[in-house]
Amino acid sequence: MKLCALLFSYLFATSAIATEIIRVGIYDFPPYVFIAEESSGITIEMIAAINKFQNQYKFVAVPTTSRRRYRDFEQNKFDIMFFESKNWGWGPYPVVASNVFAMGSEVYVTQAKKSRNQDFFSDFKNKAMIGVLGYHYQFANFNTKQEYLKKNFNLLLTDSQKKSLALILNNRGQIAVLSNAYLNYHFSRTPGDRAKLLISNKYAQIYQHTILIRKNDKISLQYINNLLAQMKKNDTLQPLWQKYGLEVNR
Repeated sequence: MKLCALLFSYLFATSAIATEIIRVGIYDFPPYVFIAEESSGITIEMIAAINKFQNQYKFVAVPTTSRRRYRDFEQNKFDIMFFESKNWGWGPYPVVASNVFAMGSEVYVTQAKKSRNQDFFSDFKNKAMIGVLGYHYQFANFNTKQEYLKKNFNLLLTDSQKKSLALILNNRGQIAVLSNAYLNYHFSRTPGDRAKLLISNKYAQIYQHTILIRKNDKISLQYINNLLAQMKKNDTLQPLWQKYGLEVNR
């Protein structure tokens, strides 16, 4: 019995040593991440699916913020980030991007009024725009500096898409930029709000979702790409994409 117990302890210790921790940076970006006492969202469920699918690494979520994520990356507080684009301010940093594994988009949203139609989104001059602090918007050339945004766009910055949408619904702004994934999530819980809004037919931005990885670090780009390919082949992530209405990259 003692020998068996010692052998089990040895195997458990060896397994624990072999499994390296990969820290996944997360920030509030519904429905990809809802930051709370116990964070939730697509990223959290994707981390759980990856940990179940493979055992070479253990992926754990590490909270940050949309603005602080670059500093935290420099300070080695996390190793990779899901549902992220190199266009979102990562140019100066040593990161590489995985293959695109899903698609997403942003649209312009305003309160529905009889006087408004799709022409309302044709230009933003003299319109009260609403965005989220630290988010990168294509119409602003992905520039997040508040001085630039205030000078070139009448842009009010909130701390969440939820607050941005609330301002529009309460007529405290004219145009908000929101992700289709967030709107679908919101409408699934508050379907009556759909009729209160006019949503642009044109996209504000199309996301090509990738995983950003610290270059030449403990996990390789090849490993991540192979992992995504194997999970796609096994339809492991397909139920998650369907649950949140994400478009799969073919």
